[in-house]
Amino acid sequence: MKILMLILTVVLMITSIHLAGEIIVKQGADGRIIVSNNPGVSTIRSSSAAVSYTVSSYSSTQVPALYSSKISTLAKKHLVSEDLILAVARAESGFNPYALSKKGAVGIMQLMKDTAARYGVTNRYDVDQNLDAGIRHLKYLNKKYNENLQIVLAAYNAGEEAVRKYNGVPPYKETRDYIRKVKKFMGLPYSGTIASSGRTTIFKYETKDGRIVLSDSPPSDAKVNVTIFD
Repeated sequence: MKILMLILTVVLMITSIHLAGEIIVKQGADGRIIVSNNPGVSTIRSSSAAVSYTVSSYSSTQVPALYSSKISTLAKKHLVSEDLILAVARAESGFNPYALSKKGAVGIMQLMKDTAARYGVTNRYDVDQNLDAGIRHLKYLNKKYNENLQIVLAAYNAGEEAVRKYNGVPPYKETRDYIRKVKKFMGLPYSGTIASSGRTTIFKYETKDGRIVLSDSPPSDAKVNVTIFD
């Protein structure tokens, strides 16, 4: 109990100094306690570590002052809404520069490798490069989709190919939940339905049992090619 209290005390002390840092706490089998804000703490000689704790000082509801300043500067530089950037960063990572998704997206703006490469990013964990590339990508999507917020967010989350394929917001639960979340963070109302680019996409296909189906939802077991009507 005393060790746990000591750990929490040290973490709180460090967190108060490093508001924008992730505090890693390790207790080795030999009883040694290692506290660090270095994400590479695992490289410290503590191979006998038996217990590991990760205490994050990031908050999805509070923007670290350092990042707020950087985002404000980049928003003005690239002419992208600061509210949009903050909402996307909050939804993507909770402002955690070490965030890593199951799909391999990295950092505050959750950059995939191809997106990072497009904007010349050499280190996706570098906050400045990550923020700049993510914001430039939002600027690009804003221009491409004529600032249609829902389509922009769909493309940022699911990719441009998915938006092209479904002629609007793809029918992915993750993407639609993401749009709801970002709009909520921006203080924008959500009606409960996701509009696409203004038209309803109808899918015509044949099922394995020979039935012809017309639906506004894509098939999961189409026997032949799907015909799409806009």
